[in-house]
Amino acid sequence: MWKAPIILFAAVIWFLRIYDNGRYCTFPHAIEFLNKRYEDIFPILTSYPELENYLSPFMDAWLGGAQDQLQGQIASAKIPLSRMISPQLYWVMSGDDFTLDINNPDDPKILCVGNNPDRQNIYGAALGLYNSRIVKLINKKGQLKSGIIIDELPTIYFKGLDNLIATARSNKVAVLLCFQDFSQLKRDYGDKEAAVVMNTVGNIFSGQVVGETAKTLSERFGKVLQKRQSMTLSRSDKSTSISTQLDSLIPASKISTLTQGMFVGAVADNFDERIEQKIFHCEIVVDNEKVKAETARYKKIPQITDFTDENGTDHMKQVVQENYERIKAEAGRIVAEELERIKNDPVLCKLLPEQN
Repeated sequence: MWKAPIILFAAVIWFLRIYDNGRYCTFPHAIEFLNKRYEDIFPILTSYPELENYLSPFMDAWLGGAQDQLQGQIASAKIPLSRMISPQLYWVMSGDDFTLDINNPDDPKILCVGNNPDRQNIYGAALGLYNSRIVKLINKKGQLKSGIIIDELPTIYFKGLDNLIATARSNKVAVLLCFQDFSQLKRDYGDKEAAVVMNTVGNIFSGQVVGETAKTLSERFGKVLQKRQSMTLSRSDKSTSISTQLDSLIPASKISTLTQGMFVGAVADNFDERIEQKIFHCEIVVDNEKVKAETARYKKIPQITDFTDENGTDHMKQVVQENYERIKAEAGRIVAEELERIKNDPVLCKLLPEQN
């Protein structure tokens, strides 16, 4: 059952949040804790009343002798997370350099994250975790105006994206999604969620696309009543007929043959800010000289963390590796201290297998 691994990992995260006031509540610590022996982590988690119900099905399976089924469920939680075990990822996802409430009026921030195409499936999960948390923190009243810009959307899973698009506007959050084709979105997000995303957005800008995407856009832009005139010639007579017919405002064939710089799209307006021309088919004029001048004024990104010593030697690999080993050691120490606490408690000691 796919929900069992999720429940188990949720219990681990909740435990780390409780333990020592959340000092070790990081994603790397949760992975390391989960990879300890289940004979150790089950008694630890069950010893907390807040987590007892989370662990009840697992404890029943353990005490009932269903070890094979239990190990399968635990493996379902461990295997996907084990792909994310690396010193570099542990370095990024540990510590508390800043908070993720990027539109906090008292502490605004600009956060830029990127994926690695070579490790897309691995880093995509980590980025998805950050994105999910950011959405919950920024989509609320009383915050600064903010924007979420996602390039190559299908390469990363963004949980709650459909709800964000539907509700963020009222909270002054602008959402900009960039991707190559609707078919990519359907492949990676599923038909239902992709359909919600496509139908909820109010503004669309599109260059050349083909196939179903072009047809979908053409249908979205609607139809217009067009006059058609036909002429018939014969030896003795000439006749002209005029008829009207609803035709696509921007046909799919035209969308599929757009040249570079040509765009089609639709924009949304407000009640007090009407836009008469909502559908457009035009060329985007780029002032190259102005772009070059703006680029020349760019400032270099400041170096937040410097790993070089006074002699100019770079110790980044060493520092990152030490952080990795420290997290593993801290997870081991937490397990050892908790087992000792349970062992010395006359009530909780019954949770340990050797006491049963």
